[in-house]
Amino acid sequence: MKTIKVLPLALLGTVVGIVISVILIFTRTLPVQASAEANDIDNLYIFFLGFSGIIFGIVVLFLLVAVYRFRARPNDEREGDNVHGITWLEVVWTVIPFVIVVLCAIGGLIVLRSGDVEAQARTKGQQIHVLGYQFGWKYAYLNQGIDLKDQQTLVLPVNEPVIFELESNDVIHSFWVPAWRMQMNATPGQVNEISTTPTKIGSFEIVCAYLCGVGHTNMNSALPGSIIPKVQVVSKSDFDAWIEQQKAEAAKAAESSSAETTTGSAG
Repeated sequence: MKTIKVLPLALLGTVVGIVISVILIFTRTLPVQASAEANDIDNLYIFFLGFSGIIFGIVVLFLLVAVYRFRARPNDEREGDNVHGITWLEVVWTVIPFVIVVLCAIGGLIVLRSGDVEAQARTKGQQIHVLGYQFGWKYAYLNQGIDLKDQQTLVLPVNEPVIFELESNDVIHSFWVPAWRMQMNATPGQVNEISTTPTKIGSFEIVCAYLCGVGHTNMNSALPGSIIPKVQVVSKSDFDAWIEQQKAEAAKAAESSSAETTTGSAG
């Protein structure tokens, strides 16, 4: 009966997997890190990617060797040998993936629970209500008393925690800012929350990460022709000035509406 030398092949597969992992890690194309949480999330991603490359190398090497070693020769129609299994190998390939999955889960839990951004955002940051709809986003600054119009630009101060309260009025959307490594579903009839702290001034793409209908691509601010403006992260002073401008415009609009109502009533 033909056999395979498991241990040497496993070691060779590990070496191949490490090479694959190194290539994957150093050729990854992640967006710029623009939030306080991005670095930890990227490190966790590298951790996952490294393990994935090693497992991929071992599995594929075993697969290729087995396909070649146990291939049927021309005109050989005999049935293969009846193999009952190798107990120690089955234990190993069960325990190792289990340990890897547990380590990944622990790493994810540590990253998700690092810091207390949500509590900080509720006390001294910005609270933003995000309404997803086909096909756009509408924002309200809950602690500023400002409601933006549809497709108006989301503006945030740098280095200040923010919590987003997301919901939808039609189908499931997913609010995603890749540079922040932040993504959360906007679900009809349910409010989901996610928090982050922007750390870079600039313009950053907003993407709907769920296929939400025929106009889904319009909800990607990075694509040409999109009606979704990018999120703008500005200095604290510029943000305060922008807030005052929005309040002044809202007050002017309210006065205009009141005047029109009074004129209509008098007429």
